[in-house]
Order: sequence, then structure tokens, then C-alpha cells
Amino acid sequence: MSSLKRLLLMTAFLAFLLIGQTSPSPPARLLDDLAPPVRVEAAGKPIDTAVGHAAPFVGDFDGDGVNDLLVGQFGDGLLWIFRNEGSNSDPRLAAGVQFKGGEKEGRVPSG
Repeated sequence: MSSLKRLLLMTAFLAFLLIGQTSPSPPARLLDDLAPPVRVEAAGKPIDTAVGHAAPFVGDFDGDGVNDLLVGQFGDGLLWIFRNEGSNSDPRLAAGVQFKGGEKEGRVPSG
């Protein structure tokens, strides 16, 4: 058998083995630690970004001792702040406002 035929057979065999494999499931104990997903709302409406993926960050942006939510928008690099009008244990998020750096919209590099 020529070396080219041998190489093709080995490649086909390896591809067959790899295609037949499945990703391992996460251990059951990890799944038990996760809460079911929830839709996060602000001012009674679901939080959504107009373009691309969202990048959330929780922190106290207004210095009142209660964590607020900052959401970065991938598409244009826009930043939205949702003030927490509740408490850390019972958050109630206000409608989002765009983060401003002076007069300009605050943005981060994106894309």
C-alpha cells in the first residue's frame, strides 16, 4: 500500500472517530449549583441591546451604597447605566441612560 493511500485511510479513520465523539456533559453537581435563567428588567421592560452581545457589570456608580448595572453594547461600544432604586438584596432597576463623558456619549472600543 502506498504511503498516500495509508495517509488517506488514517485520516478517514481519525475523522470517523472524531465525528463519533460527543462533548462531555458537565457534572451534575455543577448543574445543581446554577439557578434557572431569569430575564432582567429595568423600569418594567426587559433589558436588551440594539446591536450584538451585552457585557454586564455590577457596581455602585452613583455612590449611594447600592449596586447599579452597567451594560456595554458590543456593536457601537455604547454604555448604558441602570440605577438600582431598590436594595442589593431586592434590586429595582430604573430605565437605562447612556453613560456620558462630559457632553459626549461614553464609548469603549468595539468590533
